Amino acid sequence: EQIIKLGTMVHTLAWSDTCNILCGLQDTRFTVWYYPNTVYVDRDILPKTLFERDASEFSKNPHIVSFVGNQVTIRRADGSLVHISISPYPAILHEYVSSSKWEDAVRLCRFVKEQTMWACLAAMAVANRDMTTAEIAYAAIGEIDKVQYINFIKDLPSKESKMAHILMFSGNMQEAEIILLQAGLVYQAIQININLYNWERALELAVKYKTHVDTVLAYRQKFLETFGKQETNKRYVQYGEGLQIDWEKIKAKIEMEVAKERERSSSNQSSQNTGLKH
Repeated sequence: EQIIKLGTMVHTLAWSDTCNILCGLQDTRFTVWYYPNTVYVDRDILPKTLFERDASEFSKNPHIVSFVGNQVTIRRADGSLVHISISPYPAILHEYVSSSKWEDAVRLCRFVKEQTMWACLAAMAVANRDMTTAEIAYAAIGEIDKVQYINFIKDLPSKESKMAHILMFSGNMQEAEIILLQAGLVYQAIQININLYNWERALELAVKYKTHVDTVLAYRQKFLETFGKQETNKRYVQYGEGLQIDWEKIKAKIEMEVAKERERSSSNQSSQNTGLKH
């Protein structure tokens, strides 16, 4: 499992006794991470899933004693206890999500009308591959580019492509590529590397599978022309030698790959349906 930093200078922590909510004292702030897993799903919105308040009132060296229900108990250095109440709604949201009650989760967020809740729901939905709920939640926090990307994912022809792009959405590029290659979707694996400017890997795959070398070279040439640069990568120079880029041919090949994926997906669907009838 990948280790990612949630916060800095955290000197005392406690997990909720009921669900995956974490609280801690970091530097001069008391912080509640309503959905810490956000860091693995969409790091960009992590700040939107937090509750923070000033911790200077707890004096020096405070210690979190317990986190029960929606109440956190902190012991000051002099031994006195301070009780902090946090919102009860994130725990209810966790409950709905763990039971896959997505409609109830959306209803709760609409009722509470807090950005924090919507941000948690967005990350929870992506983590659970529920892109319909994710789209609603991202729209509610104004993440329009992510809403557009989710719509793009929903329109992809095969479940493997959908899954690969959901993994990419969360930054899991390697896993996404593995899923596509295992499904025999080599062009799609090459294309995601081109989209992320992983030029070395895109060419490596094209050469290894003896397909779409001209596609990779064409996109690379287009990329360099945009920035007014010359090719300096030795492998690209080697494979591009004497090759004429024919965009019409490349576009036709790409269309054929997409059609093939769509066709394969619909034949898989119909064979599943046939299986259900027996």
